[in-house]
Amino acid sequence: MKTQISKIAFAAALATALPAAAMAQSALTPGAPVQGELTLESARVSSNVYYLDSYNVSGTAGDRITIAMQSDEFDTLLEIGQMVDGEFQQISVDDDGGEGLNSRLVFTFPETGDYVVRARTFGTDATGPYTIELSELGPPPPPPPPIRIRPGRTASGELTIDSATYEADSYGGSDRHYALYELRGREGDTRTITLRSDDFDAFLEIGAMSPLGLAVVDSNDDGMATGEEESLGLDSRLTVTFQQSGRLTIRATTLGGGATGAYTLTVE
Repeated sequence: MKTQISKIAFAAALATALPAAAMAQSALTPGAPVQGELTLESARVSSNVYYLDSYNVSGTAGDRITIAMQSDEFDTLLEIGQMVDGEFQQISVDDDGGEGLNSRLVFTFPETGDYVVRARTFGTDATGPYTIELSELGPPPPPPPPIRIRPGRTASGELTIDSATYEADSYGGSDRHYALYELRGREGDTRTITLRSDDFDAFLEIGAMSPLGLAVVDSNDDGMATGEEESLGLDSRLTVTFQQSGRLTIRATTLGGGATGAYTLTVE
């Protein structure tokens, strides 16, 4: 299992461990960066030395925001959720969605109301200054038309916060950004598809378009290297054989919700 998976799962397990006394302190507003500092006197997760500050945010159902947290002193982690019966209930979390060990969380308000953002450390006993900023995002764009890709070709692209998204059971709880490609073939053709990125944990899906979207028939997270090839690391690879002549749709996306960055897609 990947480090990213275990880190996010561990963070989620701690989501309700903070005493009710450590509630939101001040509001985050768009375009107004906040300079903060986590110290030995900051609130912390009970029984674990994870220091944090809490902030209020409010939104209308369907609105999208992005929250960025940066620090040169520690590995940041962002959570957003709501207080339920005096306990923090996590909805979404991001560890390294920003540059390096910094965090960036893209969030769509599921309901109109007040929410709590927790700006915290990932590592225990970590302290230091940080910056946190909230920005508003427009509505997600409509699904993009598939781009045709031929065998023997490599396509380069980039997933950004403005790329189309879809709801998925992704790590971190945020929607995944994606791009679509179309691959044509004849019955019996076998093709190998590889998605690579230095910026995010790649995830490949393949299937056919339906009125409800992409009907996925196969997917891959961490592909297998072949021959003398080095390990694919967090890159993805699928091998598919056409059962009949026609078209398949490839979805190039991320394992972690909200992740962005450059990628290449190769068909062999």
